[in-house]
Amino acid sequence: MIGSCYRTNNAGETSVPEIKLTDEQIQGVDMAKKMSSFKMSALAGTGKTTTLAEIARGLRKKRGLYLSFNKGIAVEAQKRFSGTNCTARTFHSLAFAGFGKKYGSRLNQRLNAGFIRERFGVGGDHAFLVSGMALDSLGKFLRTIDDEVGPEHSVWPDACKTIFAWKPDVTKSEVDQRQSRIENDMQRKVCFQIQAEALPLAQKIYNEMRRPTSDFPVTHDLYLREFVASMPDLSSSRFGYEYILFDEAQDADHLMLMLTTAQSLPVFYVGDAHQQIYSWRGAENAMASLDLPETPLTTSFRFGQAVADDANEVLAALGSKYLLNVLPSKRSRVERSADVPPGTRAVISRTNGQVVSATLDGLKEGVRVGVSGLRGIKSFLRDYRSTEAGRPSGQFALFQSVNDLMEHAQTESGSDLKTWLDLVGQYGADVLETAMGQAQDLDQDKDVWKSCQRVAITAHAGKGMEFDSVHLSDDLFNPKRLKGDEEKRLLYVAKTRAMRVLSQGKSFVDVTQGEA
Repeated sequence: MIGSCYRTNNAGETSVPEIKLTDEQIQGVDMAKKMSSFKMSALAGTGKTTTLAEIARGLRKKRGLYLSFNKGIAVEAQKRFSGTNCTARTFHSLAFAGFGKKYGSRLNQRLNAGFIRERFGVGGDHAFLVSGMALDSLGKFLRTIDDEVGPEHSVWPDACKTIFAWKPDVTKSEVDQRQSRIENDMQRKVCFQIQAEALPLAQKIYNEMRRPTSDFPVTHDLYLREFVASMPDLSSSRFGYEYILFDEAQDADHLMLMLTTAQSLPVFYVGDAHQQIYSWRGAENAMASLDLPETPLTTSFRFGQAVADDANEVLAALGSKYLLNVLPSKRSRVERSADVPPGTRAVISRTNGQVVSATLDGLKEGVRVGVSGLRGIKSFLRDYRSTEAGRPSGQFALFQSVNDLMEHAQTESGSDLKTWLDLVGQYGADVLETAMGQAQDLDQDKDVWKSCQRVAITAHAGKGMEFDSVHLSDDLFNPKRLKGDEEKRLLYVAKTRAMRVLSQGKSFVDVTQGEA
């Protein structure tokens, strides 16, 4: 049901209702007024930001802090908090004055594997993978307050993940399978040797970052870690906050949860446990892990019943306590179509390879296409060219040739490569690079998508966005991958980007039941 939210003017008189809130939103606002920590499970498109703004207005005599992950979201939220006593900040901006400012220009330089190799004299056949793993593992370490970098902070290169996931091809002879096992065992040993070199290197990088007289670049997570380790009291006179609104709490990492759970003031955690798609990056999903009173937001303002029913199939498979409802005035439809229907605004895929395919299709139709993930696409083409030239590097450093890539693409663990290799085989790397040059880079300008007739993005990149019409690529419907909850959550995110029309070539229920 929809209720009324009344405002009061300066004289304390009740004014005309300005915003209609659902009963669930009103309940969330009322819970916040009790000034006790709780979590609000907000399903896709259910007016989360509006509810947070109403909480800030309901507590306008108290000083609040809204925390988000990136500056863009914080800036937009601050506009919604106009006229309240709530300040929108990122975690890093909160830490910067006391801990980040001292690093000055060292924060302006971007660390990369090539710089690490040169600075620390990293050599050998696998120098690229060693330096890359060192940087990634350091990033994971910095999201903790552990004393030293250890095996638990390891972030394996994609090449090693592929090797660890290898399974024998039972269609081959026993002799061939035995040989494949021997080769895989050798590759595993290489990966562990890479780890043995990468972790001490990560510790060296950390030590050099912390050295006061060093000119070594510093990442922003270093001073956030230092801030959290100092155990700040956000209710003290230094900060003066009386409550915290923690947005997108399902994507919280260990440091962020350490900061908020240590506070004596109430924290209102808001998010959707089923939109947690960054566990591989260290997210801990506060919406699922914290034992707090809970209230839901289930009525979506984004789409109609058809899209809600389609998304609810995934939520049910995830064991969700809540399912999506919609407003009676909202209309939407779900279409079964293997091809992208004319006029579709966004094509959402699982992988960059499929994003490239969707981009090429759009350019053929003569439409202006915006692409997210161009950096990763160009990285693939660069590494492919090196491998083709007999100098495997980057993500393909542990392969010997393009033939090895093609063979690996036929396996389950390497299936993501198949689209890439098919595209290279069909068009050639030169044509793909030219096409990517014609596409608009959505990552460079967050507003450029507004001028594009079509947007080609991954489901990860599309999180937080919405489009009038959406087509889902088939790579989101892999039955074996959909056995895992993370893949189900990714599909749920993708489906709920649609406002009016959702088209897809496959059905979640058909695909998963067929695999049962």
